[in-house]
Amino acid sequence: METNSAIEVQFHCRQCQADIGVTFKSEQFTTVLCPQCDYSYSLMRPTIGEEILLDWEKEAAFQKIRADQTEHDKMELMLLVIKVVELLTWRDEGNGHIRAIETLREWLLLNGVPKALIELLDAKGHEGSSPTEHKE
Repeated sequence: METNSAIEVQFHCRQCQADIGVTFKSEQFTTVLCPQCDYSYSLMRPTIGEEILLDWEKEAAFQKIRADQTEHDKMELMLLVIKVVELLTWRDEGNGHIRAIETLREWLLLNGVPKALIELLDAKGHEGSSPTEHKE
C-alpha cells in the first residue's frame, strides 16, 4: 500500500472565486497563490483513505495486543490468588502463611509492583517467621 501517491486538491479562491489547483507529490505542506488575485493559501497534504485505513489497522493491532496482555495478566493474577489461598489454608503450624507471603512477594517482584509494597511484605514475612511473646 503506497501512501506517497500524488494527491490533487482543487478549490475556489475566497477572494475572487477563481479555481485553484494543487498537486501534492511527497511534500506535506505547500503555499499557493491564486492565479487571478494573488491571494496566498497555505495547505497541508490531505490524508487519504489508505493512510487512514493503515492507521486504523495499526491501532486495531495495538488494541488486540493490549487486550491479550490484559487477559494474560488477569489469568496470572487469578493463578496467584488461588496459590496464595491454598497456602493460607494449609494446616502446618503457620508455615503456609509464610509461604503465601513469600509467593506473593516473588510474584510482585516479577511483575514490577512498587518496591514499597514488596518491602512491606518482606518485613511482614520476617516478623511472621519468629514467634512473638506476649507479656501480661
